[in-house]
Amino acid sequence: MSQLKDNILQSHKDQALFLVDKHDNLIGSASWIDCHFERGRFHRGFVTLLSDKDGSVYLQKRKHLIFDGLWDFTAVSHPIKNGKLAESLQEASNRAIFAEMGIGPTKVSNVGNFTYFAPDAQWCENEYCYILTGNYSGYFKPNKRLVYDAKKIPFDQFIKDVTQNPKNYTPWARLAVGKIKNTEVGNFEKELDDFLVVFEPYASNFFSSKIKTSANYAPLISRFYKDLGDYSYGGKRLRGFLAWLGYRLGGGRDIKRIREISLALELLHSFLLIHDDIIDDSDIRRGKATIHKRYEKYFDSHYGLSQAIIIGDIVCFEAIKLINESKLAKDIRKQVLAKALNILLETGYGEALDVEYSHKKVNISKIMQMTTLKTAKYTFAGPLSIGAISAGTNKIMLSVLESFAINVGTVFQMQDDILGVFGDEKILGKSMLSDIKEGKNTILIYKARELASKPDRRTLDRLWGNQKSQSQDLEKVRRMIEKSGALSWCEKEKQRLAKKAKGYIKNITADLYYQSILEEVVDFAGSREN
Repeated sequence: MSQLKDNILQSHKDQALFLVDKHDNLIGSASWIDCHFERGRFHRGFVTLLSDKDGSVYLQKRKHLIFDGLWDFTAVSHPIKNGKLAESLQEASNRAIFAEMGIGPTKVSNVGNFTYFAPDAQWCENEYCYILTGNYSGYFKPNKRLVYDAKKIPFDQFIKDVTQNPKNYTPWARLAVGKIKNTEVGNFEKELDDFLVVFEPYASNFFSSKIKTSANYAPLISRFYKDLGDYSYGGKRLRGFLAWLGYRLGGGRDIKRIREISLALELLHSFLLIHDDIIDDSDIRRGKATIHKRYEKYFDSHYGLSQAIIIGDIVCFEAIKLINESKLAKDIRKQVLAKALNILLETGYGEALDVEYSHKKVNISKIMQMTTLKTAKYTFAGPLSIGAISAGTNKIMLSVLESFAINVGTVFQMQDDILGVFGDEKILGKSMLSDIKEGKNTILIYKARELASKPDRRTLDRLWGNQKSQSQDLEKVRRMIEKSGALSWCEKEKQRLAKKAKGYIKNITADLYYQSILEEVVDFAGSREN
């Protein structure tokens, strides 16, 4: 132990650590010994936990003066001060994972923090500790001077072992695991679950009631509502959820007031999708037959199209009826209805432009205008604003929400465009050939035409919008898009818009919980797979 002590003290003798207050505001610096001897001094530290592509985590058995021989995260250390140079958390993490585990520079993200005091004989840890996580799949070689042993185990097994055998782990590892368990499912997902617990039974009861009451007219009308319920089930419920979120952000708490509005927005979404399936001549939606395909089997394709248009109209009328009969105050109900009708109107304009632009080439500004109308306002700005209006929020907040939502909506549409070319048909639940056959004039395709070589551009023009294009043609288009740099450009543009969107969040709410949800909404928009 004396040799270990000498080694540790020698390795740390020139290190100066950052002294901080309880909010991590910098107040000075002190030597490693001053920070750790007896009660120590409150300083900044971090733990890094790396996981591989399968979700297994890298752990080390600590060889140290303090809490020697206990299992710990991938690496543990402090940002250090060397003269005028001060390490960032990323730099400090890179140094620690290499020194302790032989792992090269790996990008990490801060997922939380905590404060603690843990004495060990005449030494201690007294820290404001950051929790850093990152992804790494590769070779690791523990440094035998600093680590007794190392292993890689599934994350769930790690959590279980820490819970069942806490004395085998360092105090900070136990605390950090608790934080990670709480953040493993993000706040966005937790809030969405809370919404769905309220929304799904309400939506199910709505359709069940309509199936019964409409039977008084004719079995056909009852069948309409049965198919509508089935058609709408399985969607992301994103627009309904965003209305709920806007309501919460605006200070609304009575869920009975917003669930009607959320359902109305989901019904409007079904109305637009039913008509969109006809426009796109789509056979499948969410892995199931589209409405016009369900009904053409009774007589012919014209019958199927006719009834689908009518069903779309009916569900639109139901949505307007729901808003008009909602429990909102009369003046607020009027504002919500006006906003919803305006969204529908502008979505119609956007859809018309989408059809038009599939038949001719237009500049990027026109494509961006179409994206704003048919996606950004309809999917994000509209629902968030309607929710906030339902809570009686002010015009200033509505303006900031709209600015946030337009940027997120554009990211969402760009990801949709990418999925339309590079997505997985099984995950998307629709044919991968629909966009290429229709000739969708998206931001991605515009950039591909702009950046591709002349031969590739001619090939792209021949295949994109050709009703006879098949899977092998789509594969050629994929290669051309990647080769041109258009895919890379779109990914960078998504990142730019996402960063811009996140810049508005602090002006929407000061609540850290809702700030994290909005950040996760932005991340979801740009990374979703369906």
